[in-house]
Amino acid sequence: MNDQQTIDILKSLRLFAMADIFQTSLRLPSPNAPSAAQLIAEMAEAEQSAQRTRRTNRLLRAARLRFGDGLQRNIDRGLLTQLATMEWVDRGATVLITGPTGVGKSFLACALGTEACLRGISTRYAPAAKLFQALRTARGEGIYVREIERIRKTSLWILDDFALTPMEAQDRHSLLEIIDDRYRESATIISAQLPVAQWHEAIDESTIADAIMDRLAHTPYIIELKGGSQRKKHPPR
Repeated sequence: MNDQQTIDILKSLRLFAMADIFQTSLRLPSPNAPSAAQLIAEMAEAEQSAQRTRRTNRLLRAARLRFGDGLQRNIDRGLLTQLATMEWVDRGATVLITGPTGVGKSFLACALGTEACLRGISTRYAPAAKLFQALRTARGEGIYVREIERIRKTSLWILDDFALTPMEAQDRHSLLEIIDDRYRESATIISAQLPVAQWHEAIDESTIADAIMDRLAHTPYIIELKGGSQRKKHPPR
């Protein structure tokens, strides 16, 4: 087998980074050419890095995050450092983020989501109103169970703008099912303008609200953002 055939096989196997390293090595003068062991190590390292990058890009596309910036918000640095480790995701913990409009809830939630994707963690973002509308449609189309299962299998699920609009009866049942599936199994971030103490009333059905809040309200990760709207400080261009 000649060198070009080796390159073609690597590319046919979609090992493009390995093919590039091998091709580069062929252009080096003999005194500078790596040993077989060095070449294999360089090819393997390059392919591992390339595959990690491709996986991260796939996760970011699948997450559908509203913002793509990193963790920079002005919150308690100790808590931010703790959350940035993503250790809480492995434990299936819940993060609740509250604060007035424009203060940075969605930004922070998406920053955590971005960090999760960079660490190879499957992530999905959804505004609450759009999620419940999609699930109502899924019920009518007979694919509701499939959509709920997709949420259950996602390692980090982000529900943004919770309780921004009134919930219908089937929305409450969907939320309870999702939260129950994920409780201590998969990580969840929920953001809302309302303080957590008012979520029970916002759910507006005592029995279901009791069950949901029993699974949410005892998390140690409750972030209450304060201050004026960031949108006023950084108006659209």
